Amino acid sequence: MKKLLLILTALLLVVIISAYIFIPSNLEISDVATAKTTMNGTYRTMSSKAYWQKWWNYNNSEKKADQDTTFINGDYTYNLIEASINSALVSLKHNNDTIHSKISLVQLNADSIGMMWQCQLPATANPFIRIQRYFNAVSIKKNIEQVLENLKLFVEKDENIYGMKILKASIKDSFLISEKKLFKQPPTTNEVYALVNDLKEYATKNNCIQTNAPMLNILSDSGEYRVMVALPVDKKVAPLSAISWIKMVKGNYMIAHVQGGPGTVQNALQQMQNYFGDYNKTSMAISFQYLVTDRVKERDTTKWITEIYAPVL
Repeated sequence: MKKLLLILTALLLVVIISAYIFIPSNLEISDVATAKTTMNGTYRTMSSKAYWQKWWNYNNSEKKADQDTTFINGDYTYNLIEASINSALVSLKHNNDTIHSKISLVQLNADSIGMMWQCQLPATANPFIRIQRYFNAVSIKKNIEQVLENLKLFVEKDENIYGMKILKASIKDSFLISEKKLFKQPPTTNEVYALVNDLKEYATKNNCIQTNAPMLNILSDSGEYRVMVALPVDKKVAPLSAISWIKMVKGNYMIAHVQGGPGTVQNALQQMQNYFGDYNKTSMAISFQYLVTDRVKERDTTKWITEIYAPVL
């Protein structure tokens, strides 16, 4: 019995001594992931709670974030405290313990980044609490690994960051007839299609065949709206007063397929600008829209289909 007690005491001393030797007073917890995406796009995703709702449980379609401001993974509750340039401070709560952590972004290449999640867990001087905290740290690391993997998978798809799939392509249309007009307010659908009808009538008079949907570009400046409408046709025609003939350069374009009304299209145009900025792409000319859906015949704006084309170097 005495020998057994001595053995147990010795084992206890080994455990206590090991707790001080092998477990530091401050437990450093970190996880690193790399993603094939851009710094700016990832930062916008990471810094907005609206985006957190989308990526938090990205690889688990059956589970969503529990509240607008609270995000849960297993037994851990997370809150975005604040976002600064290329980083975000996140609180992490487990039982009655709350610690602060930081997600940092690092540029690796033009289209890839590194993501690091770091936090510290004080181990205390009590050897038994020290051991318990060590296992807590292991659990925290596994938890943030899962969440960081969700973020990685989310940001590696452009459609998640920009709300649409953006592809590189060329155009088939070579010949256009176009008309421009200046408005003091955003043009209505009827005003846009009045210009489209002018072009269709002119094409018919010149025995031209329309080869694709009408094209639209709107530029706003100092309260004025410069509207250009174009119609793809099958051959060259002579210009007439306000109607011009254009030879299109097929070139390279970034394109996106959008469904929705004017607000959705405007947001898509802004997201295309974000895409160009994020990937350091140079625009060769103005972007334009193919009005795939006839807006006069289809009044339900949720059904409108628009294709956005942005010329790229």
